[in-house]
Formats: sequence, C-alpha cells, structure tokens
Amino acid sequence: MTQDVQCQSWKQGQRVKPKPKHKSMTGNNNMCSSRTSYLVESFSLNSVERVVSRRGQGRQPDPTYRRDRKQGSPLASVLRGSGKKIKNIDLETLTLHFDNYVEAVNLLLSRIYSNPKRVEDLGKQLAEYRGRAYTLLRKEKDLCYENNDEVKELVYERLHRNVLEQTGRMLLADWTRRNLFIAALKYLETSPQDTLNLLRRKRIPSFLIRKVRDSCDSTKNNGSGYHYAMGVLRQVRLAIDKHVLDTMEIKIGWRVRQRKKVASLLKNNSAEYQQAYGIVTKLIELWVKEGYPFSTPQLRGYSLDFSASTENSTGQGYWFTLDNEQENEILMHLKLPPGIDGTLHDDSPNKEKTLTFRFLDWLPRAASNDKKKVKIAMEKSEKNRAERLTFRAAKFEDMHDQLMNTIQFQHSAHKLSRLKRRKGTDPKEITQLQEKVKTLKRSRRSAPPRLLLRGHRVTLQIPFLSPNGHVSDTVFGEREYSTKAGADRGLRAPVALSVEKEKSFKDLIITVGHLVEKRESIRKFVSELTSEVTLKKNNWDNKRSGQSYPTQVLRQDRQIAASWRKIRRLDREIARQVASRTVWFCEEHRVKRLFFEDLRSFQAHAGSRDLSYNLSSNLWGKIIDTVRYMRESLGHSKYSVWTVNPRYTSQTCHVCGERGVRVEDETSITERKGGEYFYCSKCDEHFHADINAARNIIHVQDSSAVSGRTMSTLQ
Repeated sequence: MTQDVQCQSWKQGQRVKPKPKHKSMTGNNNMCSSRTSYLVESFSLNSVERVVSRRGQGRQPDPTYRRDRKQGSPLASVLRGSGKKIKNIDLETLTLHFDNYVEAVNLLLSRIYSNPKRVEDLGKQLAEYRGRAYTLLRKEKDLCYENNDEVKELVYERLHRNVLEQTGRMLLADWTRRNLFIAALKYLETSPQDTLNLLRRKRIPSFLIRKVRDSCDSTKNNGSGYHYAMGVLRQVRLAIDKHVLDTMEIKIGWRVRQRKKVASLLKNNSAEYQQAYGIVTKLIELWVKEGYPFSTPQLRGYSLDFSASTENSTGQGYWFTLDNEQENEILMHLKLPPGIDGTLHDDSPNKEKTLTFRFLDWLPRAASNDKKKVKIAMEKSEKNRAERLTFRAAKFEDMHDQLMNTIQFQHSAHKLSRLKRRKGTDPKEITQLQEKVKTLKRSRRSAPPRLLLRGHRVTLQIPFLSPNGHVSDTVFGEREYSTKAGADRGLRAPVALSVEKEKSFKDLIITVGHLVEKRESIRKFVSELTSEVTLKKNNWDNKRSGQSYPTQVLRQDRQIAASWRKIRRLDREIARQVASRTVWFCEEHRVKRLFFEDLRSFQAHAGSRDLSYNLSSNLWGKIIDTVRYMRESLGHSKYSVWTVNPRYTSQTCHVCGERGVRVEDETSITERKGGEYFYCSKCDEHFHADINAARNIIHVQDSSAVSGRTMSTLQ
C-alpha cells in the first residue's frame, strides 16, 4: 500500500506531463506517491423502470411521456411509480448486500484482533508492503476465501477481495495509531514538564507533536505523520482529562469546560495541583506498564467500493450497459452475494444473480450547456469566464469518453473470453478482438466505482482519471507559471487572496455571505428544535419507558436529520464556490505555488458564536482539498498547493516586517481587537488586515523554518 510523503515542490515552468520521480528544491530525488490522481463525480441511481431523462434544467420529466400517459400507453403504470428513485424491494435487496459486506469485514477484523501479536505482525507487514492489501491478507488461512464457509455464506469470491482490501486499510490505520499512542505515552512518562505543557495549554505545542512523531517508527517517511501525532495527543489529553475529573468527582458535561477545569487544576498556585498531578502521573505509568485499553476497530459506514482490482471484467461484481431506448442512460448491473435473490436480466453476464439500476450520464448535457454559455460570454467580452467554461466543457467531454471507454473495454473483454471458449471460432476474429482490448486497456479509462447508501438514497461515485494537463493544454495552450500567492482565512470573508507579481500585488477578497447566513439560520433552527425534541423524549421516557416515541417526535427527528444534511450540502457549496474563485484567480495571474495557512489545530475561543463557524478548521480543510482537487484537474501538480505556519502573519507588516495593530477603519490608529484594518506605526500605512496577512503568507515558506505540508486529495 502506497503512502504519501512530504515532498518539496519542484519547478513547473511550462506545463508538462508528470514524471514517475521528481526532484526536490535541493536537487535530491524524493520518493513520491505513485497513487493516481482521480476526479470523482456522483450519479444518482434509479430503478430500471423509472424514466430519468430530463429536459431543461433537469427539474421536470420529459413531456413526451406525459402525453403517452394520457393516451393510455403501457408506460402509464411505470410513470405512476416513477416518483421514487429506488423501489422498496430493490432498496431492501441492496441493504442486505451492504449488511453482508459490513459483517464480513467485521468478521475478519475480529479474527485478526483476537491475537494481539498477530495485529502487530500484520500491521508491520502491511506498512512495508508495496502491493494491494488483499494480496497479502489472502495468504492467511483463516482469511482466505477457499477455507471459510462462514465467509462464503456472506459474499461471493470477487467481493471477498474488496472485503480483504477494506480490512487491510483499517488494520494499517489502527496499527499506526496504536504505535503513535505507545510512543506518546512513553515520551510523556519520561518528560513531566511536557506532560504539564500538554494539559495546561489550550493548543498542543508543535514541538511536542514533532517529538512524538519522530519517536515513532511507523510514521517515518510519512507526510501525514505530524497531523496523525497531533490527533493522537488530542485523544490522550481527552482520556486524561476525563479520568482526572472522574477521580476527583467533578461533574462537567461540556468538553470545553472540562479542558479549562483540568488546566486550572494543574496550575502551580492551585490548591488541587498535587492531587491532580499525582493522578495524571499514575495513569500514564499504568498505561505504559499494562498498555492502553485500545478497542477493536469496526466498520460502520454503508459504502461499497470495487477498487480492490484494477481490471474491468465481469468478475469484478459490476457491469455497465447502454440503454438503447433512452439517450445517455446507462444500466448498472450489480452482482449479488449467495443467499440474496436477484432478478434475471439479459444484458447482465450474471443473469439471475443481478440487481439492476439506471442512472443518467449527465456529462454530455453539462458539456453542451457550458458551450452555449461560452458563446454568451464571448458576446459580452467576458474572456476569463469563457475560458473557464471552455475548460469545464472539455473536462466533462473527457470524462464521458473515459466512461464510454470503460463500457467498451468491459464488453470487448467479455466477448473475447467467450470466443476463446467456443469451438470453431475464426482465429482472425480473436486476434482482431485482442488488439482492440489491448488498445482500450492502454487508453485512459474510469476507475472502479463506489456505491454509497444513505437512508433511501443510493449514489454511484465514479473516479475519472484527472486530465493532468491534457485537456488544459488543448484549451489554453502552453503557459508559464512563475508567481506565488497567499490565502488568508479572514474574520469577515472566507478567503483573502494576494498574488505577488513583478514586485506588486493583485488582491481579491472572496465572500459568500448569503450562503453563510442561510447556513447559520438553519443551524439556529436545528439547535432550537433539537432542544425541544430532547425535552419531549426525556418526558416520554420518564412516563412510558420502553415504548416507542409518538409520531410527532419521530417526524421532528427526521426533520432534524434532513436539516443537518442541508447544512452539509451548504458547507460543500461554500467550499466549492470559494475554491473555484480561488483557482481561477490564480490561473488568471499564472500562479505556480499557492500557500494557505495551516489552521487544522485552530480552536476559536468560547463564546465567539459566529466566529467559531467562520474560522472552522473543518470548512477550511474542505476549501484547501477542493482547491487542490481543482488545480490537479487543470494539470498542476498536487505539490503546487501548500499549507504553512501562520504564526504572526496577521500581526506583522508585510512592507517593513514590524509589528502593527488592528484598527477599526482606514483613518484610525487606535488598536481594536478584530478590527478590519491593519495599521503599522513605522510605515504610517493602513492595509486591509486579511490582505496584509495573505501577503505575509506568501513569504512564510522562504523565511520560516516550518515547512509547508501537502497531502493527497483521495485517501
């Protein structure tokens, strides 16, 4: 299994195809990940009988089918049931399919974790292994398919490969986490002062994170080791805080108050210092001596991917066919495990062991709509907008070609295997088909898909190979990239961008106020409704314990869940809009490297209300990942996006380097915390505070000892 490593950015210059090995800024070859870059698109699955063709904006059914319904067409019965995307019977069958997959993964995990020595041995082997996890795990007798009747009852042989792959990924992640825990506890036992620093401070010290990371062998040569170590130290601190409060019989429910209370107990001048410090010392010694009480990992997510094999064949468990009656509609045939009854479908090679769905290939329609918008933009002399739309249309067409290539390869390979088994087949026909299969296999194609099951909605995700410069070279031609940009997380705006170009700056402040306001109004409504429902449930449990909740409460529960899904969609839309404007602003000014401030460990102070969301590290991480995702689709390296230490970037003047203060407006010189402008008394100049920070972030990589960090978009 390949792992990403931290790697210096190399010179791009003109756009070229990526090479297997890259040279760092020091001239040495660094081992980079060989993982292929993918752009993932989602498609909504429907029952076979449902008509999914759309016109216009995709909001209304095709009117021709309505006319057929009035004329008493046989489609009338189909249309009456077309309101639901998935039939209940298909949804129940698919749920059994997912249940069996999850049960099989957890079964293998329980067998592995029954022996601690085996966990250590397999984890070490997976860390050193450079192939797929299932090829290593299937060598174990109690994990392979042939000798396990219990596994055979749950999944078929091809799906068992995916089960082993998922098991291997979870095992490797848990093994790495356990080694970091052990390394952290051993270090804290030998360094009481660092233990106090961990428990007293609001943020985990960076030097402590690096020491824990460097003391653990499993995170060496791993670019994510710093943030893995930070997560482990957070969990250690959480466990210590709860143990201290429970031992001292202090009942505090809110995590922020728990943290503050423990920090106050461990102050030198506090009366409870000796008692609290003694509890912490004994707990760490106990964990080092007897081991930390780790739990066995369990798979709970309802997702199923087919990426354990790189071959698109019938044995992979899924099969695509084009619907000859409906334009741009594709049938997906899913092979079912033994014990689950499917339906007979003539287009599926698995015949009666098949569950069939339909989805709309919206890529050609999206490309066509973008081409129409290009003409309108050109008429209005909006060159940059026309450029963006032209690229997006070309990217959608490229993805559509990859999907069609996958379907052709599947069918050609299946036809070739049948011809080879058939007696009396013309050798010339076999030779021609073999050449066709080789050509399709060498060309780019989409990767194995992934199914997501969330409630009553089934989503198909298909990873497409990133254009990696092929599409952008065709659309834009050759370009030289020589500038650098910095992005600051603003107090009032999501992102403030600044590009250094020929000793001058080009700035942009990106705002999505209407989306943030909508998100906050929904969040406030959900918070109030959740309190109301919780109160009703508590009253009901006190009076009628064990009985199901009334219909009104269950309806409000569903409303809360739906509102949270809407909030998550708004988060994704905020990240997409901000990332899109960021990427195309950088493309307009030929940005070679883009620097973000690393806010993954940021925690807003208590009582900051909206500021807590505006500076949320979760949303900031989504924005960075989306920017990297979009930059890769434009052909840039994934190492063209960096995160750097933002220390003092908001308090330093970008012109002279002296410390300044926040002020209310461009005329004020009186300090005001959270002010919109920055004032430097030495230069006697006012700058927008976020723009000033963005300009400082550009030069952090050149002036700071803290290196930038990059990581892959897809894990």
